[in-house]
Amino acid sequence: MSSNRHILSTLLVIALIACLGIGALTLTGWMVLRSVGQSVAWTTDSPLPTPTRSVSTLRPPSLLPTSTSASAAQTSLPPEIAAQMDQIEQQVIRIRGLQPTSPVHRELLTTAQLRQKVIDDFLKDYTPQEVAKDVTTLSLFGLLPQNYDLYTLLRDLYTEQIAGFYDDEAKTMYVIQDEAFLGPQRSTYAHEYTHALQDQTFDFRNRLGIKDETCELQSEYCAAVQALIEGDASLTEQFWLLNAATPEDRQQIQQFYENYQSPIFDAAPEFLQQDFLFPYRQGLDFVLSLYQKGRWAAVNAAFEHPPLSTEQILHPEKYPGDAPLEVNLPELSPALPEYTLFDEGEVGEWYLYLLLAYADLREFRLPDEVASKAAAGWGGDTYQVWRNAQSGDLFLLLNIRWDAEKEATEFYNAFQQYGRKRWGTPVLTTTSETRWGISSGGQSILIQDRAQTIWLFGNETEAVGRVQAILQSALPQP
Repeated sequence: MSSNRHILSTLLVIALIACLGIGALTLTGWMVLRSVGQSVAWTTDSPLPTPTRSVSTLRPPSLLPTSTSASAAQTSLPPEIAAQMDQIEQQVIRIRGLQPTSPVHRELLTTAQLRQKVIDDFLKDYTPQEVAKDVTTLSLFGLLPQNYDLYTLLRDLYTEQIAGFYDDEAKTMYVIQDEAFLGPQRSTYAHEYTHALQDQTFDFRNRLGIKDETCELQSEYCAAVQALIEGDASLTEQFWLLNAATPEDRQQIQQFYENYQSPIFDAAPEFLQQDFLFPYRQGLDFVLSLYQKGRWAAVNAAFEHPPLSTEQILHPEKYPGDAPLEVNLPELSPALPEYTLFDEGEVGEWYLYLLLAYADLREFRLPDEVASKAAAGWGGDTYQVWRNAQSGDLFLLLNIRWDAEKEATEFYNAFQQYGRKRWGTPVLTTTSETRWGISSGGQSILIQDRAQTIWLFGNETEAVGRVQAILQSALPQP
């Protein structure tokens, strides 16, 4: 969903900030790797994977060697910590099989300085107007309450737990100077240094296109690539924990998470909690499936030919062949003369699942297995939100293409259940159209036409009817 992908583009920062307590996945990861046996586990006696192509050919101009040496970049670090970081870097290089093209600059900050940097660097361009826009769209989809204070949540979430992060724009590793460098920090450093190797090899911004301009237009692509990036770093971190971490590291990590508290994260809307976790949980599953098929060479190949949708992350068997379908909408302005286009984008399988399983109000939610089955089979989608500047009325149109009519029917039936929970008994129910009246006087209409489903939702009944008339005559058939 593009409105939340503005948020998602900042979530990569969360991914780079010591996992915000998501390191519980670290402990889970030990069990994940052990469960797949020695075919996955790396040891010092195992043959090491090698990059699938020469790293030097991938070096972007901005990463050409400079006069800053490795030792000069870390002179402000205590020597014993710098030595540990050097050792972890070499361990990660050996585990992951990617060779650095230049040393990573390390910069020491206090906890307060690092928190302020995160706010200044990653929230400065997220204006109150953009926050309000995102909240409006997400509340229309039923995922957030109206007027939710999203900015405060993100600000507080960024500052709840920071253990350092890699900044892919500054090409710098920021390290907190007023905390001990123990097991949790050492594990985090292995994770974050993996990001530096990824960036130097595959170039996040210029080659993978992970930047605001791209993510605004291709939200599904960015969500998928971020899952690849985080899944790779999480798997590398698990290998480091299994094969390079000391017994003291593991004991300290265990103690840390036994006592860890994250009240800001725990108080966030549940759909946002799930979305924050997506790059780690589902990303790790995706990368692990690649690794099991072809070791690190298969993961490297995924960076060369990135996944294109959250569907491919959720269903690794659909990568790389099942590319998203292009979905277009007719021109709606004739039916909405007093409205202006407020927001547009794509939703994707992951957000369809969240819409059904993690609605803002618990009484609207469907069981997890029903929601996940209903969202599966997604082929492509597009949505538009229109707003009447005078009345404030909103109108939403979502068109979804499915892989087959069977999948469209599954979603249609599940959405009927969701709609009954959200809007009550339909005023019209057929095998191809279900219509609800809503308390504001508008309507919510779900239509199935073979392998596509269309959702119209607006506060003004006449506007909904005019758009439906345009759709009947102009909407392209699958």
